[in-house]
Amino acid sequence: MHLQSNLRWCAVFLALSTSLAPTISIAETHVPYKIQMTRTQPDQPLRKSTIMGKVKDMYPGRILSIEPQSDRGPDCHVVKLMGDDGEFRIIHVACTK
Repeated sequence: MHLQSNLRWCAVFLALSTSLAPTISIAETHVPYKIQMTRTQPDQPLRKSTIMGKVKDMYPGRILSIEPQSDRGPDCHVVKLMGDDGEFRIIHVACTK
């Protein structure tokens, strides 16, 4: 009797875990905070100070780091920010990929 009950719970667990798997993989690729920026002069890259100013205008708080990611675009930067509301944000700025 206990064996059948355990098998039923295992089947329920497997069904739930496999049904959630696609949701989890989709959520990992979603980037909630993006800022589109382009160069004002094509021959000069975006300055970090310009990027930081735009980020602070849109998301008030304290910038913790700003890192270039040239493999995702020539001016792409990832900014980590602790918002005034207490929320930690990772913001992708000028990233094309």
